[in-house]
Amino acid sequence: MLKVWARLLQTIVRNALGSDVLKHWAWRLILRLRKSFSRIDPPLELETTFDDNIRIVTLLSDHIESQIFWQGFQEADEGVIVLLKRHLPVNGVFIDVGANIGSFTLVAARRAYRGQVHAFEPSAHHFARLARNIELNGFENIVLNRRGLYDQPGEAVLFLPSQTGEMNNSGAASLYTVRGEETRQVSEAVTLIRLDDYVRDRTLKHVDVIKIDIEGAEIKALEGARETITHFRPLVFMELDLDNLARANCSPDDVLDLWKSLDYQVSIIRVTGDTIPVKSSKEFGLHQNLECRPFLT
Repeated sequence: MLKVWARLLQTIVRNALGSDVLKHWAWRLILRLRKSFSRIDPPLELETTFDDNIRIVTLLSDHIESQIFWQGFQEADEGVIVLLKRHLPVNGVFIDVGANIGSFTLVAARRAYRGQVHAFEPSAHHFARLARNIELNGFENIVLNRRGLYDQPGEAVLFLPSQTGEMNNSGAASLYTVRGEETRQVSEAVTLIRLDDYVRDRTLKHVDVIKIDIEGAEIKALEGARETITHFRPLVFMELDLDNLARANCSPDDVLDLWKSLDYQVSIIRVTGDTIPVKSSKEFGLHQNLECRPFLT
């Protein structure tokens, strides 16, 4: 019965989000629904659709997955999806670094139906859910890798966020611990590789778009992708969270310096898909998605 109510309420709020009159009310209701349904034990798991009927299985107790169920998208990622569909060629190669349960992987696989998607997700939990969602849609142009990307190959520990509130943010798993929570965090061993080695071993002929969201380890992974970026000059979408960056002992200036060394322009992505060029790290907020685009030569 709870699943029936969830689907009915989902239809109501998703329709209301498309109305200028009801949108504000819908957002307030979504916050209440997400909170209420996250308390249900055992957690509700429902198949739903997003982005023009891509199928996906969601846990309503999960921070990211509940957003996809109720809203049809993850907050702040709408603009990245717009740009991904605009710039990824139908025969393109897309690399998803930190694929989670597959929201970007699935959109890219449908868009690049004559190309390939290479998805990297080291978390056992998310990898299993990612594989399930790919199978659900019948996509055959996705290469799954239960590996993380870094600047050097090896083994590492992935720290899973401790669940201190009602909503489980499993997508915040990181190679870096949260100060003060070291003893409470669950962890798992993961394998790390360099993107440059992977691209070379796979003899990829081109890489068109990269999305990277790995909770503070972005700079390390990009350092292991310098050869790929320099050679193929892909468009890169990157999450930048200042707290996660600090946990990795990196700064916003390090991000800008990295892209400057690669001759790339960094811009902040708005939810509409518009971009705002960045001139100084002082322009960054606590959390944003970035478009990193090669300068024309």
